[in-house]
Amino acid sequence: MGRHLYCRGSEVDVSNATRWAIAGTGRISGLFADCITRTGSGLAAHVLSRTPEDAEAFAGPRGATPWSDQRSMLSGAEIDALYIGTPHSEHAELAIQALSVGVPVLCEKPLSCSGAGTLAVVMAAHQNGTALVEGWMYRFHPQVERLLERLRSGAIGELRSIRSSFGFRADVAADHRLRNPKLGGGAILDIGGYPMSASMLVAGCADDRDFARPKSMEAVGIFDPVTDVDADAAATVTFDNGIEAEIRCSIIEDLGTELRCEGTEGVLTLAHPFTHGGRPDDPVATIEHAGPDGTTTETVPAELDCFSLEARAMSALIESGALQPHPPCVAHEESVTIAGALESWRGALEQARKDRT
Repeated sequence: MGRHLYCRGSEVDVSNATRWAIAGTGRISGLFADCITRTGSGLAAHVLSRTPEDAEAFAGPRGATPWSDQRSMLSGAEIDALYIGTPHSEHAELAIQALSVGVPVLCEKPLSCSGAGTLAVVMAAHQNGTALVEGWMYRFHPQVERLLERLRSGAIGELRSIRSSFGFRADVAADHRLRNPKLGGGAILDIGGYPMSASMLVAGCADDRDFARPKSMEAVGIFDPVTDVDADAAATVTFDNGIEAEIRCSIIEDLGTELRCEGTEGVLTLAHPFTHGGRPDDPVATIEHAGPDGTTTETVPAELDCFSLEARAMSALIESGALQPHPPCVAHEESVTIAGALESWRGALEQARKDRT
């Protein structure tokens, strides 16, 4: 689907600053808006929020123009790219509106709350010949490419299994987006895509593909006693090449993050696979290799934080006329596959609940 552009920061050469519109005024939108200025390739020119006061408060310190109506902004403002950091339930509609008028979109994951919705967004990008990137920012960190190099070189022999997790304790009210089903709440939609997509990527290395596809899945978990969204979910995923992955996500337990790749001759572990490096206290990326001769740790530095690398790559993508990034960043076919996998995970969890009753 479409043309590609390599996503690594060192390959990007952008001469003109990208005028970004930022949809959403939450924490992640603020982090992204601040990160893009580090690249020298873009600036936050417009801010969209349904609440005019929030738009003005966000826009003011950044010298941006506040908007409270998305159609007016998309039709009346000079915008080179739209970043979507709104609640999950609003992603697809806003993305499709922007793509339909030729505005390139970088949308926070997930593109939508369903596989069908994700496919609709991807189709809109291709029908309108407009760039679309789903914001799996961790794929822009050089530790991901380095891990794939180590796996493909046979550093741990034949890949046998994968283990990945991401979890934190969210002490938030029931109407917060993390717990609100109307806003696409739940652990699987919010962070489950990280261990799922990472496992897909690693499993694909076993037969030299960009990603493997889940073939079957068994799941267990805990549901929110008030809102009934999935609060903690674990799954055993079997991919179409026979590789198995144990994955887990949680918004009620601080699991941290992990990606562990076990082979016939050793183990490779990323202690911080989903770090974005956007804050001073973010951990340094490392790859631990445990093998017959002992354990070694490789530090993998990044030129910029993941959000800045992602923003710079998006600017180059637009300049090139390409529609999607090149792997290991998430291209459109993988976005659709991830969405389907998350839907299957939620379905398997629901089935497991029914089987217990």
